[in-house]
Amino acid sequence: MSGPAPAPADSEWRVGWRIVASMALANGTGISLLFFTFSMFLLPIAAELNLSRGEIGLVQALIITAAIGAPVLGRITDKLGFRPVFIFATLALGAIELGQSRLVDDLPSLALSVALAGLIGGGATAVLLTRPVNAHFRRYRGIALGLVAAGSSVATMIVPPFLHHVIETEGWRQGFVLLATIACVVGMPLVLLLLPRGVATVPRGPLASGLGAEPSRPFLKERDFWLLVGANILAALSISGTISQLSPMVQDERLSAQTAAFGLSLFAFGQLGGKLFGGFALDRFDPRRVAVLMTLLPATGFLLFLLDTGTAWPVLLACVLIGVLQGAEVDIFAYFVARRFDLAQYGTVFGALHGFGWLGTAAGITLFGFTFDLFGSYEPIQLGAVLLLAFSTLLFLPIRLRNEV
Repeated sequence: MSGPAPAPADSEWRVGWRIVASMALANGTGISLLFFTFSMFLLPIAAELNLSRGEIGLVQALIITAAIGAPVLGRITDKLGFRPVFIFATLALGAIELGQSRLVDDLPSLALSVALAGLIGGGATAVLLTRPVNAHFRRYRGIALGLVAAGSSVATMIVPPFLHHVIETEGWRQGFVLLATIACVVGMPLVLLLLPRGVATVPRGPLASGLGAEPSRPFLKERDFWLLVGANILAALSISGTISQLSPMVQDERLSAQTAAFGLSLFAFGQLGGKLFGGFALDRFDPRRVAVLMTLLPATGFLLFLLDTGTAWPVLLACVLIGVLQGAEVDIFAYFVARRFDLAQYGTVFGALHGFGWLGTAAGITLFGFTFDLFGSYEPIQLGAVLLLAFSTLLFLPIRLRNEV
């Protein structure tokens, strides 16, 4: 028995705008906001708790718990739907942030709070928030995913000045209270009000059962899943390692700290551009070619770093190009999962894929730092990133995608 016919493409936005707006709002007020602003807390926490930069860095690495949280929350979302998991994840995040504001008084308690945030956040961002989009959209799925991803970029532009003021005037503990308030008091009610009921119900039938009308096999036995895993790990290793070391990487090119700060801003610009352009392109061109292009751009960025001219513009352009893939990464992998696997188990498949990506993130953060300690330069790992990204492009090409009406 076939499932319901998909809505005409022109009608997707009649209800779809509410789905996109609510998911972008959730992305901008929840766990992503904590991830992107956490560096603002590092120095005040280190000063109060008498911690070294190295100890703080080890604590940040505990975000690896997201590798467990992503597949678990993805599987639960397949069983229970979006709303109950979103409410649980948001309330849990608020409780963690309030705990950070009141209970963190030494290294172990800080480490526990970061590990718990990773466990919840691993599945509460891309895995959870892309599900309603992929369930509803066909023709405009790519740009819808890009707009949802842009929610965190917009919020990261707006919130930090207010957060900085709170931390400066009232202390870092009140900063966590502000983030908890944004998530639970502002974000969650608005998301639930905007999101139409029933949108997380995934259609079944030929369009949701793998390629064509063939019975779907367990995704862990599918070659295409492991191709995506390989591409995801290689991209995460290269890009996440860069994020953790971008400012010192720029200064290592004999440029000033002020230029490095500008490079960080340009990285964010490239990130936003990657989200929007990547989503637009996925709807209009062969997704495999789009993935190849968006992966080769940051590889070109690393080559610019290797030129070592001592001038600013190649390095700043490199920051933009590297940011492009970090922005488009979620769009690409969410799109591929929705076009290749059974949408009824979308959370399970994408959660597992996302979990493997977090392993690449942890490896990248570690390798970039140790490379500099060992060689006194980032050049070996920058060259390695070029090779890894070039190889990852080859993994996209054989992936089979089903046609959608």
